[in-house]
Amino acid sequence: MKSLKAIMLAGALATAASASAQFANTGSNTASTDLDDYNRISVSYNNTHFGFNKEAGGSDSDFGLNGFGLNYIHGFSVSSTLPMFVETGLNLNFGFGSDTGDKVDIFDGWLQNKTKDQFINLQVPVNFAYKFAIADGVSVSPYVGLNFKFNLVGRSKSELDYGGLDNEDIEDILDYFGYDSMSDFDSDWLSVFSKDDMGSKDATWNRFQMGWHIGAGLQYNAFYLGVEYGTDFIPAFKYEKAKVNSSDLKISLGYCF
Repeated sequence: MKSLKAIMLAGALATAASASAQFANTGSNTASTDLDDYNRISVSYNNTHFGFNKEAGGSDSDFGLNGFGLNYIHGFSVSSTLPMFVETGLNLNFGFGSDTGDKVDIFDGWLQNKTKDQFINLQVPVNFAYKFAIADGVSVSPYVGLNFKFNLVGRSKSELDYGGLDNEDIEDILDYFGYDSMSDFDSDWLSVFSKDDMGSKDATWNRFQMGWHIGAGLQYNAFYLGVEYGTDFIPAFKYEKAKVNSSDLKISLGYCF
């Protein structure tokens, strides 16, 4: 995934550099519409990575989410002669993940733990963008900005899967743990923001995060394709030396008006 992010960012920056050269050659041929305010709505594929430092459990605890976003951006023109814009808006993002543990052999069968994760957040970006016209109706807009993230939902649950066990094996396992059913091994959804679910206030994650991002968008007439990558200044979790950092990759398909 790290190599994929590097390749996509390199491609975005190379496109922006090429567009910059084209813009420099065209000079005053920039269309007047490039200076107008604009709106953009888009849907996106999102990938979020949570990285744990040594004190928080190390890289073996890292996990990722795949999901989608619903995004709105408004671009405010800040120059009467140059296509410079300040962008802001609102993004609603949904992320889902799962992790399957190793199979544990027991009797003539096996046990295996599975974890599911669900996260929802609301983000307010503030970007500085510069639009380069590279052909009639085609432009590239590299941008850099800050991101304000409000985590609405962050929860996980575990489930026990098993196979190859006969009824006697299952009864022995249930008797050993004092359970009535194998489903008793499954947990309820536990919120990472709840001190009751996490055991203490010190173990809860941050509701608010702030970070930075860089990206570029290709616009053809009213249609938009963008790529963005960023990390957070305020970690997803921090207590003393233990820290969980988060990063986001976003690929957007949108409509401008």
